Amino acid sequence: MEKSQLNIQDVKNLSKNPHAENKAVVAQKVSAYYNGHTVTPRGMKLAEDIFRIMIRDVEIKVRQVLAESLKNCHNLPEDLITSVIRDTDSVAVPFIKFYSDLSNEDLIKILNIPSLSKQKAVAQRLNLPNEISQYIVEKCPEEVVGTLISNETANIHENTYDKIIEKYRDNEEIQKRLVLRAELPTSVIEKIANLLSEELKKRLILSHNLPANLATDIIEEVKEKTTLRISEEYSSDKQIEELVHQLYTSNRLTANLVVRAICMGDLKFFEYALVYLSNTPITEVRKVLFNSSIDFMVRNLLRKAYIPKTMFPAVFSALKVIREIRFDCRKNNRKSFTHKVIERILSYNPDNEELSDEDIRYLISKIS
Repeated sequence: MEKSQLNIQDVKNLSKNPHAENKAVVAQKVSAYYNGHTVTPRGMKLAEDIFRIMIRDVEIKVRQVLAESLKNCHNLPEDLITSVIRDTDSVAVPFIKFYSDLSNEDLIKILNIPSLSKQKAVAQRLNLPNEISQYIVEKCPEEVVGTLISNETANIHENTYDKIIEKYRDNEEIQKRLVLRAELPTSVIEKIANLLSEELKKRLILSHNLPANLATDIIEEVKEKTTLRISEEYSSDKQIEELVHQLYTSNRLTANLVVRAICMGDLKFFEYALVYLSNTPITEVRKVLFNSSIDFMVRNLLRKAYIPKTMFPAVFSALKVIREIRFDCRKNNRKSFTHKVIERILSYNPDNEELSDEDIRYLISKIS
């Protein structure tokens, strides 16, 4: 007789010495019999009755061993499944994580139990369906969502990723888990790219086989933000002009960089960039930008500097905010300023000139 099969000696040991160790041995052997090919209907019912008794045992070790054994079984009675799930975390978690016959309804019931450990166990299940992934994102705490994202086998559809991005757009830990996920749809990568720190953008490029144009855009954005941080540290016109001149002579003074600068409140950098790109004296540039109430003069200056027309709304929005709050980039919060510019872009409508959703997304991607 195989060692895994229940025998008369096990019964004698259990009756003489009903300690946790003996009960655990019986639990393992009954589970093995229940899950075997030779089990009879009568034997199955007897085994289930033994399980029901053991799952109520006062010894937690007995219940742990039983649950560990039952996780590999199939077609367990509903009442037994419920008893294991409702038990303490150390008993229930391995069963929840690995028992393959749990239905979506079972999983949702578990997710509604106020236990992070049990919720995480659901998020770690093999080949988790998107319906459950979506429920986790909508209803569960951040730690459970992070566990879900790290589960490479979990099915997560694009609309579920969209919910994650919307809900956790300022959460670097969630962003990091997204970046480290082995497979991400290109559309999702495009949506999260602008939200990431420079370090995470580098990881994104290294971890995923990105389309060449998308990888290039991300790299250029990192360079631009680094350049503008350098500009922010400079205080004198001379220092900023030298920086702009260096960028201009090395063909790195791009329209994207110039527009990003004004939308972050880097007014001096913007002014000197227009000086070099449009070949216009600084006094004339400042006169057009702030001493003129005629928009077409600003438009002409931007055209001379080869700023694309699609970016004009962002520039005008930034200039309007500057005029209204008399912005001083040394004293004000740049992030707050950028948010004001985005609000202006969203409501931009001079002379009934409306922006499409695509235009708005494009402009905001160049700012944020």
